[in-house]
Amino acid sequence: MNVVFMSKVQEQYREAVENLFFLNPRQNRVRAGIVDALEKFGHPWLEEKDHSLYLRVGDKEVQTLFAFDDSRASGDPVGVVVFLRMRSSPTEIVIVHMAVHPDYALRGRRASEGLGLALIEKVKEIASRIRGVERLVLCYHQGISIQVWNSKRGSMPAH
Repeated sequence: MNVVFMSKVQEQYREAVENLFFLNPRQNRVRAGIVDALEKFGHPWLEEKDHSLYLRVGDKEVQTLFAFDDSRASGDPVGVVVFLRMRSSPTEIVIVHMAVHPDYALRGRRASEGLGLALIEKVKEIASRIRGVERLVLCYHQGISIQVWNSKRGSMPAH
């Protein structure tokens, strides 16, 4: 699998994005985390601008990465992760929402490719370049955080 990450998708992929993110058949597995994220951050929605689609969450300034598998003929996105840096806790990047196409999810026919982990690792890589960020927090799984080596500081946080 050759994954390509992009912050937006072309409007022609609207239905694929809606199915992946809003109608994902596996979202019931993390229902409590989704409800918690909705309460904390607001509801996600699609914004169309200049023939592209962006995922937004409430009134928050979020970043989005869509994952595309170059080997897939359809060209549809196969994963998406939405994250932000909290003003109230600037040492953390929070993964607010994440969705993976059922084929790439646990027990999917392409599960061994580890797309969910690849999404988290990409956000961790981004976080490592932001001064002051020490942790990556997964909103759907309360209590789980990942330490981030920050290239701007040159060392791991002393926790």
